[in-house]
Amino acid sequence: MQSVFDILGVAPDADEHAIRSAYHKLAKACHPDKFLDPEEQVKGQERLISINVAYEQAMRIASNRNTPAAKLPLPQAKVWAQKLIGRKQFELALLQLSKAEEKDAEWYALQAQTLTGLKQYLSAHQAWRAAVRMDPDNLAYRRGALEAEMMLKRADSLPHRAISQIKSLFQKRN
Repeated sequence: MQSVFDILGVAPDADEHAIRSAYHKLAKACHPDKFLDPEEQVKGQERLISINVAYEQAMRIASNRNTPAAKLPLPQAKVWAQKLIGRKQFELALLQLSKAEEKDAEWYALQAQTLTGLKQYLSAHQAWRAAVRMDPDNLAYRRGALEAEMMLKRADSLPHRAISQIKSLFQKRN
């Protein structure tokens, strides 16, 4: 599943200006009026709808990131993050975690799960390691760190990189 930032072709930490610029570029490229063929007009309309939805969500995330966010008590931030992770809304889960007043081992574990969902394996591995440092006897955290390291190695392998590049080429054409 693509994140809203992937759909727009911007980094997850992109500012509002970069998001707006990417949106305008994509909207011009796939606008239905640009095509003469009715089938391509329908495809363009569908693509434009997905771009519009992604744009709205990305702008909401970026604006929340730029406003001074109210700090949340750690337990509340973790509960919200867990719910969002369950719904695979990883960007919003990271946002909730960033509002926490403090961090503990479980916070780092939730951050690692979120980053894994975003396929940011290096950062996920670092977050798991921070959780292990804070709670060295927790086997779930150690297992998570090991799994993140394995995913990182797999993602860095040549066949996986080639497949990812091919997928991204096809996704850009749709």
